[in-house]
Amino acid sequence: MTVSLALRNQPGRVSEAVRKRVMAVAGKLGYQPDARITSWMSQVRASKVRELVPLAWLNADKDEDVWHRKKDLIPYFEGARKRCEELGYRLIDEFWLRARGMTGRRMSQILFNRGIRGVIVTPFDMIFHTGLAWGNFAVASFEKSLVAPRLHQVTQDHHYNTMLALKHLRRFGYRRIGVFLSAWSDTRSYHACHGAVAYFHLQTPAEERVPVLMQKARNEPGPEFRPWLREHQPDVVVGQHSELVRWVEAEGYRVPQDIGVVHMALEDDCASWAGVWACKREIGAATAELVIAQLHNNSFGLPKTSHDVRITGRWHPGRTLLTPKPVKTQKTPSPKVRRAQRKP
Repeated sequence: MTVSLALRNQPGRVSEAVRKRVMAVAGKLGYQPDARITSWMSQVRASKVRELVPLAWLNADKDEDVWHRKKDLIPYFEGARKRCEELGYRLIDEFWLRARGMTGRRMSQILFNRGIRGVIVTPFDMIFHTGLAWGNFAVASFEKSLVAPRLHQVTQDHHYNTMLALKHLRRFGYRRIGVFLSAWSDTRSYHACHGAVAYFHLQTPAEERVPVLMQKARNEPGPEFRPWLREHQPDVVVGQHSELVRWVEAEGYRVPQDIGVVHMALEDDCASWAGVWACKREIGAATAELVIAQLHNNSFGLPKTSHDVRITGRWHPGRTLLTPKPVKTQKTPSPKVRRAQRKP
């Protein structure tokens, strides 16, 4: 610090004798100041307000406000924004790829003209292709849905999280574990959840295995749900939808007294449930770090080899599961269940 102050000839900060001695040694060593760096550093020191570098949050969903409205998605944005601020960046969320008349080329021009070089691309509501001018940007995404091109991305560790839930349930005394998977989510995870269930079934007796039921519709259980519950009589239903408790109760079962319910991707929307906490804020933060690391390395454009960062969840106890499972002498169905069972 003393040498820097002396070389900058700061009056009152170092004594005249020290300043002359430092300048004499610098002259012998051939020191010459770089005018460009000196000017730039003067501006930095003179600035009283830190100017954050902009990063774009590129919304690729058909819903313009989805990342600020849905409780299960808000944590992704909050995690990314907080991490950006910690690292000296500002996350701008006003870019909507599905706006009327918007194209990948036009969006690329808007971002470039705004001086934005780093972009977080949100997941699409469907398996999707898009065409930005990738060479101008450092880009990353999260929760796989972009088929092409392959970007660096951060995802939940679906296989680990599924095994975590199943092993906890087994430890709690549950034997007939019914898994109700979203077909869309399973496809997007490259069937990691389904694969974990298949492996788990290899370790359990055949009479305890409940076949996986795939949820084909996004916002309803489907006609197969009721007969699946009746035929296989699971002790607990493991799924990924925030309406799962309501769907089970609509069939006449009490949760958790008759059937437990476990969510495999918990966040703020189902914080009181039992299941695996998905760590979506950490996923958002890690995605921001991927983009910022590329900016620091002047790495722009599509990667030759994309990196997948997987964030493991953690078990979260909640009101939808009795732990350990109570021992029952005889299960008495509710009147509504008995009526449904009598129907042909």
